[in-house]
Amino acid sequence: MKPNSLPPIILKNQDGGFYLSSSSELDDLYHFILGQAKRFVSAKSAAFYLRNERGNLSRIGLISDKNNAGLIAKHVFKSKKSILVKKGTHLNPESAPASESYIACYLGDEIGDMSLGVLVLEGIKHFQNFSEQDLDLINYFSANLNALFKDTVFSDKEPQFFNSLTTSVLLLIDNANIHNNNNRLQYFLEEIIRVAVLINTSVDLEHVLVMVMESAKSVFRTEASSLLLLDEKKEYLVFHTVTGEKREEVSKIKVPVGQGIAGTVAVTKQPMIINDAQNDDRVFRDVDKASNFITRNILASPLIVGDEVIGVIEAINTIDRNNFSQDDIDTFLSFSSACAVAIQKTRLLDNLNVTNLELKQKLSTLESIFDLGQAVLESHDELGLMSKTLSILTKELSCEDAGMVIIEEKNKNRIQVYARQLGIVRESFFPMFESRLFLSLMESGNPRMAVVTPQLEESFLELEFYTLKKNFLILPIAPRGGNLRAALYVSGKHSAHSFNETDLRMLKTLSSPLAKAYENLRLNQEIITKKSIEKEIEITRKIQNNILPNGLIQSPLFDLGVMSVAAKEVSGDFYDFHAFGDEQFSFLVADVSGKSLPAAIFMAMSSSIIRTLSRTTDLSPSELLFRANQLIYEDSQSGMFVTLFLVNYQRKTRTLKFASAGHNDQIWIRGDGSYELLKGKGAPLGVVPHTNYQGGEIQLEPGDILVFYTDGAIEEKSPDGEEYGLDRFIEFIIQRRDAASQDIVEAVYDDIRSFSNSEEQYDDFTVMVLKFAEVTSFEMVKSFDASPNEIPKLRDFISEHLESKITKPFAFDDILISLDEAATNIVMHSYKDTEILNPKFECKFELIGDKLKIVLVDEGKPFDRKKVPKPSVEANLKGERKGGFGVYLMETLMDKVSYEYNGKQNITYLEKTIV
Repeated sequence: MKPNSLPPIILKNQDGGFYLSSSSELDDLYHFILGQAKRFVSAKSAAFYLRNERGNLSRIGLISDKNNAGLIAKHVFKSKKSILVKKGTHLNPESAPASESYIACYLGDEIGDMSLGVLVLEGIKHFQNFSEQDLDLINYFSANLNALFKDTVFSDKEPQFFNSLTTSVLLLIDNANIHNNNNRLQYFLEEIIRVAVLINTSVDLEHVLVMVMESAKSVFRTEASSLLLLDEKKEYLVFHTVTGEKREEVSKIKVPVGQGIAGTVAVTKQPMIINDAQNDDRVFRDVDKASNFITRNILASPLIVGDEVIGVIEAINTIDRNNFSQDDIDTFLSFSSACAVAIQKTRLLDNLNVTNLELKQKLSTLESIFDLGQAVLESHDELGLMSKTLSILTKELSCEDAGMVIIEEKNKNRIQVYARQLGIVRESFFPMFESRLFLSLMESGNPRMAVVTPQLEESFLELEFYTLKKNFLILPIAPRGGNLRAALYVSGKHSAHSFNETDLRMLKTLSSPLAKAYENLRLNQEIITKKSIEKEIEITRKIQNNILPNGLIQSPLFDLGVMSVAAKEVSGDFYDFHAFGDEQFSFLVADVSGKSLPAAIFMAMSSSIIRTLSRTTDLSPSELLFRANQLIYEDSQSGMFVTLFLVNYQRKTRTLKFASAGHNDQIWIRGDGSYELLKGKGAPLGVVPHTNYQGGEIQLEPGDILVFYTDGAIEEKSPDGEEYGLDRFIEFIIQRRDAASQDIVEAVYDDIRSFSNSEEQYDDFTVMVLKFAEVTSFEMVKSFDASPNEIPKLRDFISEHLESKITKPFAFDDILISLDEAATNIVMHSYKDTEILNPKFECKFELIGDKLKIVLVDEGKPFDRKKVPKPSVEANLKGERKGGFGVYLMETLMDKVSYEYNGKQNITYLEKTIV
């Protein structure tokens, strides 16, 4: 039958009902439509169940399970509602379970008598069940197909309707494809907007990443999705966020960088699609083995922040389609960008919070140091000391409990414990066998932070149960030169997090003065108990040994010599010095009234307070003595006091500031042999509660000598009663000013001993000589354009001013190579991809004696040394230049290299000995 002689597709029977006509041409059209419907959802089979002239449903198309399909078609035709039937379910209690998944869509009007039939799809390829999206698409297709059929009721006088219908069906198929794509795009856009809002409004990174990965799993219709992050060493990818049934098993696995699909993406920085994972050797099989999971296909994309890969996201196993497509990559990259933004945002916020916390912690540390110093001065026994200091610890570290665990020196089988619990400090004793954790940490000397878990509690003995609650931080302490073996602990952190590295630094800062104070008090109690003068002398010496510096400062700027000899068993003198980098130095000599154990303890307290103030504040010598006197006076009721002379030397300006607390005038010998006495005004420390200290300031020149001394150096007498005297003392040093400082000090001591002609000293002898060297020092600064053409000019600049001064073998070549690499990094990398107009960098070098210091400054992108890859020396020797080799060369050839970013500029420091 020709198309133009065909009857209308929809006809009426004798009862007035509608049915679909049949012909070979129409059957071909029906089969074509069924083929397209199968293609839409990857169905195995498809059939129309169409109402015939007798009112029954006739099947057109092939179906495997005709009984089930027929029952489903009748049910849908009767209910006029489309349905999705999952494999294994029952349509009704009497029916057999479905052997396949089915989609059945009604053809006809839901209201009215035009019921044409049912479109049935049976079984989806490669998967168990059709999805709701599949049902929505076929339902949309069926509704539009019904509208096309319905239009033919009125076409019995239009012979060309068949051709029009065929064309309309083709348009409908295209429209269904467009509808499906539009639905997916709309869903994708909604998900992207939702994810963007979530990232901008939430600070909970874990929650954000879980939501993003769940969204990716839904958008790409996959069984699972995962996010992997690089570890600190950038050796492994670690599963951070995992969706799907196997998340627990998968989360424990590490993927080596360069291995597997994720490891490859991390190296190449390019997304990948693997649609035949079972036959692809690049797939990392350990994941499937550990999770008992079969990976069929993978879509992977890198997480990139700036130029750095920080991780990889993956979508695993498509659910309703065979393969990932290239179109999926662009969409998936949006999710990887969203994850990278969320991670970067959180890291920036974390860095800001850490910085604020560190600033707050530093301020709190200074306050706690002062509080601890005051507690040390006010305490006269161990329990009193512990009550005050443990209260400071719990407040400063925001925790419930704190304590000190001590191995008794007398009784090696017993442990002494001071524990602060519920605001009260109690002293307790435990047998050695009642502790395992504390003893092992004191043996190793390593601190430990942990949360108290049921597993950890299983290893606890009585002491640990008594002291450690919720979470804890334990710090072993063993002061140098002492016999104390102990550990400080804090327990029960108030915040949601456990103790951290900041808490550990704080505990270390507070532990040193506490340990020394405790040891001093303990030694004091030991003396009182034994009433032994010999023991008192021994303990006092230990205290004094802890006070005095262990070695001399070494600097090309000056030559330092010092000697301190006690008149009897113990000394009332002490001295100290400290270097604040290469730019600033402090020196002091002091004399404490009395020479007994209380005087030694008073000396220890005084030196501890002065050291703490000088090394944690920027006070001038006069201001520092004022603050120290306030603290020392509070513990000077016994009438003890200390005289002290303090100086501060600034290298850049060669300025020496000084102040005196009732001490002798000190001596400034100029290079020409003339001298001047340095005088200051102020009472000894500990005499009056409030007093001002007046000092002075001088300008030093190379060849000048400073002499610091106590009165024992000039008050020694001859057998005739003549005093050695200040004039003789100064003249002796001036005559030997060309000798080394230590030689001068020792010669002075020998001369005084010869003068007195006595084996016993009249008083303690302490002399410190500081000779300022004839140091060649100059500096140069020059700015260069950040251009490759300027690098030779930089080399010429260095050569012109330094080549003649560098005598150490190979040093000049090392410096040129290092500067060449540093400047190249600035020109080629620091200013790359920036919008800075006329970029420049500055070179400054400073020569001090035999040391050359070079500083390079640029305003390009912040330089992070941690991000520089480890170079392959082998590859570079072969001529294969790899990243990081320039930095490796600089740090190998120079004595010292360091980097700083001050918020605006990159600053590179290089140092080399050149003579």
